[in-house]
This record gives sequence, structure tokens and C-alpha cells, in this order.
Amino acid sequence: MKRFAVVFSLLIATFVILLARKVIENDEAASRASGGSGVVEGLEVDVTSRIMSRIVEITAKEGDKVERGAVLVRLDCDEPLALNEAAKARLAAAQHQAEAAKAQLEAALGAASAASANVSAAGAQKEALETNQAVAARQVLRIDRLRGEGGATEMELDRASSQADQLRQQLNALNAQEQAARGQARAARAQSEAARAQAEAAVTAIAAARADVLRSESLVQECTLTAPIGGYVKTRALEVGEVTLPGTRVLTLVDITDVEIDFYLPNRELAAAAPGRAVTILADAYPNRAFKGEIEAVSPTAEFTPRNVQTREDRDRLVYRVTVRAPNTDDALRPGMPVEVTVDGTEGGPTHATEAPE
Repeated sequence: MKRFAVVFSLLIATFVILLARKVIENDEAASRASGGSGVVEGLEVDVTSRIMSRIVEITAKEGDKVERGAVLVRLDCDEPLALNEAAKARLAAAQHQAEAAKAQLEAALGAASAASANVSAAGAQKEALETNQAVAARQVLRIDRLRGEGGATEMELDRASSQADQLRQQLNALNAQEQAARGQARAARAQSEAARAQAEAAVTAIAAARADVLRSESLVQECTLTAPIGGYVKTRALEVGEVTLPGTRVLTLVDITDVEIDFYLPNRELAAAAPGRAVTILADAYPNRAFKGEIEAVSPTAEFTPRNVQTREDRDRLVYRVTVRAPNTDDALRPGMPVEVTVDGTEGGPTHATEAPE
């Protein structure tokens, strides 16, 4: 009986100790500053090829720090250069054809203008002859009437009739000449329209050839791949001698001038998170150094705690993702580095909504 009492007493004592320890842990958790754990991330950008070509040189290896605009990869450029030269030759030929078409158009327009002038001149001569013929016909009638009255001779009538016949023949010839001039004018206008169409086609050919030149020059530029950002070479996917395809990733750069860290806050601590609020960042690699940053964004929707994030509460709780941005001027914080983030001003427990900055 005594043994049972001793065992029961030990169980009670153990339960009390465990309960007291749990209460202390809960109190410590409640008074702890708001925050969580996360992993440092930088801005990653891939250096990719737009053309299919063989790599002839890679100037950087993994871990190297590169400046923005630095030449990182050189590709075999024989084919793009040949395409560029061919495009330039087509452009020169198109320009010569355009000059020839312009000269033909000017000549055709001149011929059309001359033909139109001939039509106008023939028309003016025709009007003059028609007037003279009318006068001659009236003269014949007048002389014929006078001859019947004894006021004119047969010779005078013959002379007037002969003159009227000559004028009528000249008018007929001029009518034929006017019709021929009109036909020439129509032919000249058609020729000028054809020359104009050729000139327009030549201009279009120049535009197409110029576009080919620009496209080939852009391909030549793609033979040299430069750094789109400054940072470190994270990965080197290909080596010299390998062939790139359009969209192939050759290198991956990471910029850690400013780093981002995502951590998760439970609902009861959400009031502590607001964009612009200062945070303190601690990294295991630097036990005696605290990094400063600020909250950049807070997720508008809740989600379940990710499995790779350790929280103070059960994993079944809903949390909000908080993104922090921190300056990293000396590159001390590296991508993949685990850190602890605490929101400044929340020591002693999560703040209330009234304590969050606007």
C-alpha cells in the first residue's frame, strides 16, 4: 500500500512539474516578439541565348561576381554575320532598283506631260482651222452668188473653192493628228502609272531589305551575351563547345544587393505586420550581428503553415506570408541562408492593431 502511495505521489509530482513547465513555455511564447524563420533569397535572372549556335567562350564561373553589361558568353557568329552581309547586299540592290525606277518614273511623267501638250496644241490648231474653213465656205457661197449676178468670175469661184478644199483636207489631217496625240497621251499615262507602281514596289523592297538588315544585326548582337544585372554567377549550365538553342539557359545570375525573406505570422500576430515596419534579422552564420530590414508586403489571404517552416503553434493553424526586404551592401547575407526575423517593437508579445504604423 505504501509502495502504491509512493508511485502515485511521484506521478502527481511529475504531472505538476510538466504542467508548470508547459505554463512557463506558453508564457514565454506569448511574450516573445512577433516573427518567424525564413530563408534569404536574391533576385535571380537567367542569361539565355536567342539563337542556335556553338559556345566559343564563357568568361565567368560559378561564384564569380560580375558587373551589369559585362560580356559573359561568346557564341560562334559565322552564320549570323553571313546573313547580315547578304541582307546588306539585298538592301543595296533594292536601293539601286529604286533609283532606276525613280528615273523611269520621271521620264514617263515627262513623256505624259509632252503628250498632253501635243493634244492641247492639236486642239488649238483644229479650232483655228475650223474657223478658217467656215470663213472659206462662206466666201465660196458669196462668190458663187456674185458670179450669178455678174459681180465675180468663174476663176475667182474656182480659187475660193480650192482654198476651202485645202482647209478641209488640213482639218482632216489635223483630226487624225489629234487622235494620234490622244493615243500617245493615253499610252504615256499608262507607262507613267506602271513606272509609279515600280517605284512604289522598289520602296517596299527597300523597307523589306532594311528590316532584314536589322533582323540580321540583332542576331549578330545575340552572339555576345552580357550580364543583364550585376551579381554573382549562381549556376553555369553549359560549357564551351556545347550548342545553345533559342531560350537555352547558359548562366544564372543572382543579385543580393537587396535580399528578400519570407516568413509566416499566425492570425493573432498579424497586427504586428505592416508594410514599412522595421524588422531585425539574425543569421546563424553571424551570431554577434543583427541585420536591419523592413516589411515590404503582407499576403492578403491566409494559408496553412508550410511544412518547412517551424512555428510556435501547431501546424494546422492558418498563417499569413510576410515578405521582408533588407539591404545587403557587404553581401553578408547569401541566398539559401536560414535566418530568424522579428518585428521591431513587439518585444513582450504581439502588438495590437493600434500599435502598427499607418
